[in-house]
Parts: sequence; C-alpha cells; structure tokens
Amino acid sequence: MENQKPLIIQISEKTPTKISQDLLQLSCLPDEIIIEILIRLPVKSLLKLRCVSKSWLSLLSNPHFINTQIIFSAQDCKNVNLRLAIVASVSGLVGKMSSIYSIVCEKNSSMNVANLDYTLKAPIGSAKFVGSCNGLLCLTAVSFNLILWNPSTGKCKEFQDSFVQSGVSYYVRYGFGYDGSNDDYKVVKVFSFPKDEGKYENMVKIYSLRANSWTMIEGFNSGYVNAQSGLFANGALHWEVSQCRDSGASSEIMTFDLATETYGVMALPRCGNGNGEFSWMLSVLGGCLVACCNYHLDKTDLWVMKEYGMENSWTKLVSLSSPFGRMGYISPLFVSENGDEVLVKLGTDIRLFNSRNASYKSLDIHSSGRCLQVQAVTYVESLASPHVGDK
Repeated sequence: MENQKPLIIQISEKTPTKISQDLLQLSCLPDEIIIEILIRLPVKSLLKLRCVSKSWLSLLSNPHFINTQIIFSAQDCKNVNLRLAIVASVSGLVGKMSSIYSIVCEKNSSMNVANLDYTLKAPIGSAKFVGSCNGLLCLTAVSFNLILWNPSTGKCKEFQDSFVQSGVSYYVRYGFGYDGSNDDYKVVKVFSFPKDEGKYENMVKIYSLRANSWTMIEGFNSGYVNAQSGLFANGALHWEVSQCRDSGASSEIMTFDLATETYGVMALPRCGNGNGEFSWMLSVLGGCLVACCNYHLDKTDLWVMKEYGMENSWTKLVSLSSPFGRMGYISPLFVSENGDEVLVKLGTDIRLFNSRNASYKSLDIHSSGRCLQVQAVTYVESLASPHVGDK
C-alpha cells in the first residue's frame, strides 16, 4: 500500500481532509459519527466514496443513510447543496438543459449564484418541469412520457404518461412530491373539464413510483386551476385556484395530501388594490409555502406561511418593485435569510432583486437568444434514486 494515493474528501473549500482507503475501511468510529460526517459531503464526493470498498458501498447505498442525507440537505441553512436548473425553449424548437448553478448565501447574506465546474445534461432533448422534490426532478417529454431524474447522480427513470378518453376538451395540470408515510414518490395528474360557468369537474390519476403504475382516484370540483404544476410542501401539493381565470380576487389554494390522498382548501393572504387587478402565483422557499401577489402594473408582494396550515401565519416577506417594461409575472426562486436579496425568474430572464435599493441585476446564466420560454427550478443535491430499491 506504499504507492497508494490518499483519497481526498473536500468537506469545505478551506479545510480538505486526507483519508487513505485503509483508514476508511478500518475506521473504528461509531456508525452514527461516520454518518454525521458523510452527510455533510457533496454528492459528487459520496459517489466516489462508494468505490472505496464493499462496506462503504453498502453504507452509502443504505436507504437509512440516503434518507438521512436527504433530510440534512433539505434543512441545510447554508444552502451549500442548493442548485438551479434551467430549461430554455428556443423559438419553439428543442429545449436544452443549461448548466447547473449553485446558490449560496455568504455570511453577510449576500447571494452568490455561480456556475459549477461540471455540466450536466438532461436525459432528453426537450422537456417541461413538473416539479422538484428531495433532489429529484420530474419532467414531461414530447414523447408523451414522464421522467424522474436526479441531476446529481445522473440516474433517471422514464415511464409512460396517462390519459383519459373524452369527447370534450379539457386541460391538464400536474404535481410531483414525496409520500413520507409510504416512502413513495408520486406524480398527480389532474384532468379538468368545464362544467358550469367558472366551474370545472376534475378527474385525477396518481402514479406511484413504488407500484410503478397509474391509479384513478376520486376527483373533485373546483374553479380554474391556474398553476401548471402543483407545488410540494409539507407532504402535500398546492395549486392556486380562482373562480375567474387569471383573476386573484376570488382565489384560494387547493391542497392534496399525498399520504392520505385527500383534498383540502387554504385561504390566501388578504391583499389587493381594491379593483381585482392582481393575480397569485405559488412558490416554495426554504421548505415554506410562499404566495406571490402580482399586481399587474406596480409590484409583487411575497407572503410566507410561517406555520404550515395556519392561515393567520401569512406574513409579508418582501415587496418587489416592477422593473420597467417587465414581461410576465415575477416568480421567486430563492430568498436570502434576511430577505434583502431575491432571485427571481422574470419572463426569460433570471434576475437578482436587491430590496435595499429596489434594483434588479440581470444574471448572465443562460443564453436568452431567441428563447420563447425559460423554466427554472431549484433542487437540493441528494442521493435520492428514481428507482425503487436501486443502489
């Protein structure tokens, strides 16, 4: 073993620790201590450590370790594992996945969005985001298939989408999240049929990753579901629903609990300028449900639900002034801890809003060119597998 090179585990940029393979194999530290150290490493390092020995492969592939790593990544206050993924559709042609970017808040709460030193490619050429959960991205493809993809590990699973036979027109909404009670990832597909004026009858199908199949469940009646995809938070999916399309005056949040497969309703914050000229958009920031009140001309208010399910806990987080000649509504991607900086998607641009001077800074993190549409989603680096029982 004299010529054996040590394995370097980069715990942070300033404190690299050298550990030889022999020491890793013969480590006498308790498993609890080893796990506490390993869950703090980047996924890229964990994948390399799986090659050290069979015992390390077994440890790092253990479902308990993977779940522990996912929980730590989701709760990491320093956001060292937070990433930004983008799909840009160019002039209606094939969309391409750009590079993956890291989002880190420095000690002074200044936000840093940096291109990582590696580029990941999407498993397909053209796609739309359905949702993000535990490091897995769910996408729809032009081939009428759905894809679960972990950009950090490169693993993906493609499965057939589901449809309904109908002689009348309908629109479709999706949702993707995790059922913690059954350790299962689920895709929800809502088929909305117009009924009476402003009312829709919804048929619902659920795909279970564990069962690898679609199931029809009891549907529901509602107003118009504005959101293309439901937002996942606290074990449930959330869609903004209004009695009048694109109007926020009579909107509410429809919820769907993935464990019990039951529906619910939440009230949005009380706001508005008196004439109904505003609309809502939902987001999830730091694991909390966020409601974005987009006033058509003036500004956007971000409200965060401090205590999930408690409607009186809605708190205004920050107000964003509208940039001159803005195209599209403001969609928040990340907010610094003190709320001074907000990373937003605005039309086909990704911009950083500074609430201290109400200014916007365009981030050159993708080539806008002839982009007709840009989708952006944040996710945490994790070892979550799109395959049940996969190691």
